[in-house]
Amino acid sequence: MSLKRTLDGADGSKEGATASPFICLPMFGEHKRAVSAVQLAPSRLTKDNSALCASASADGSVKIWDLGDPHSPIGKDIQEKRGTQNINDDYLLHPVATLLGHSRGINDVCWSNGLDPFVATASDDKTVRIWDAQTSDALVEFRGHDNFVFCCSFNQASNLVASGSFDETVKLWDVRSGTCVSTLPAHSDPVTAVSFNRDGTCVVSASHDGLIRVWDVATGECLKTIFAAGNPPVSHVTYSPNGKFVLAGTLDSALRLWPISVSGKSKCAKTYTSEYHTNTKYCIASRFLVSKPERRQCIVTGSESGHVILYDVQSRKVHQLLEQVHKDAVLAVDAHDQMELLASGGMSKDRSVRFWMPKDDVELAKRPRKD
Repeated sequence: MSLKRTLDGADGSKEGATASPFICLPMFGEHKRAVSAVQLAPSRLTKDNSALCASASADGSVKIWDLGDPHSPIGKDIQEKRGTQNINDDYLLHPVATLLGHSRGINDVCWSNGLDPFVATASDDKTVRIWDAQTSDALVEFRGHDNFVFCCSFNQASNLVASGSFDETVKLWDVRSGTCVSTLPAHSDPVTAVSFNRDGTCVVSASHDGLIRVWDVATGECLKTIFAAGNPPVSHVTYSPNGKFVLAGTLDSALRLWPISVSGKSKCAKTYTSEYHTNTKYCIASRFLVSKPERRQCIVTGSESGHVILYDVQSRKVHQLLEQVHKDAVLAVDAHDQMELLASGGMSKDRSVRFWMPKDDVELAKRPRKD
């Protein structure tokens, strides 16, 4: 039973009993200030088994990292230099593109869902921009928010971008015309996350006011409001791959999975917590790792402790606590849509972008290939 198709509470995973643990790859990206968001490019934008990653930072830049084929053997000179999985042997990647133009820090970055290599960015300069990641050109700038823009998301057709702001609104922007087509008076505190469902008919928003709201894109009507007991501020929200649930992070150091059927009250389906999962200050991303559902179905999240944590979706147990290579809180995480590949980014004392793959895949890549 795959999370990509169903997520109804039945035990559809093997709790990763035979899944190879993730290890940190011996390469990393770096920013001058805290890494606020990372997103791996959809597989449709890259060649077979290759990967691109966009990272956004408080330094006002987005950098595009080309990982090539993470399954390929690492260069011979790097292998000889490295020898082990020691952090001291890691090497610094050079970005293939750097997107510059925002006048203040960037809070979020997301790839379009089309065939063009476009990314959207949300910035403290109160604007949203769309860029060509191949040429580094800024294509469109959206102005209209009255305060910091904290989050952004493309719909599936990539003709709309949703943005959430400290001005407490969610705005929907037409990509072609650059105009705002809808302003939703969404919340009574800053909006921390926005996410479209699969068919683009709904967008979900989260806020420090403790509410998760589902909106009809066509009418602007609020279809559903969800909140946890005690009304903890919501730091992140995203739709599940099947579109039937939303995953929300809250500032009580918990993740909750909520069904989002429009009729009736929503009862939390699952709650994920652990002693290593600390989230009381910052907005920390969480993602579904379901690229190889026969291996594992997990939720990936960061922590103010500097950890990256994988929860088993069904059992709610910690599937793996990744090696603590980040020297500061990890707010940014992402999972690839086809490969078992993760990305993570650290805050001000760290500033690095790290990449992770299963140990068995890395060991296989290190073996010499036969001609």
